[in-house]
Amino acid sequence: MAAQPSDKATRYDRQLRLWGDHGQALLEAAHVCLINASATGTEILKNLVLPGIGAFTIVDDKKVSIGDLGNNFFFDKSCVGKSRAASATALLQELNSEVKGCSVEKNVMLIAREEPSFFKAFATVVV
Repeated sequence: MAAQPSDKATRYDRQLRLWGDHGQALLEAAHVCLINASATGTEILKNLVLPGIGAFTIVDDKKVSIGDLGNNFFFDKSCVGKSRAASATALLQELNSEVKGCSVEKNVMLIAREEPSFFKAFATVVV
């Protein structure tokens, strides 16, 4: 009787066939930082969360506005007035429970001035 594939092998079958175990291990070890939870940025993160990136952090000090609703499909009316970083993080984590997400509600320029080493923890920073 043939061995059954693991849950992980079944879940990530497409990308395992594309880049193999080694590539998947690198993806799972990566921690990406997104500056601003814009429509483009959250779409990029969605495309990393679904195949199983290890972790992501969203840095955004703004609140969800009515204008965000027409641009960013992750936000709905219940998000208006709430943190863009926290709202996007929660919604992205719903896509893949194995991915760790974190939100930082602080101005990125302030972080760069006060804590420049903050960004060294990430494999990639998406601006």
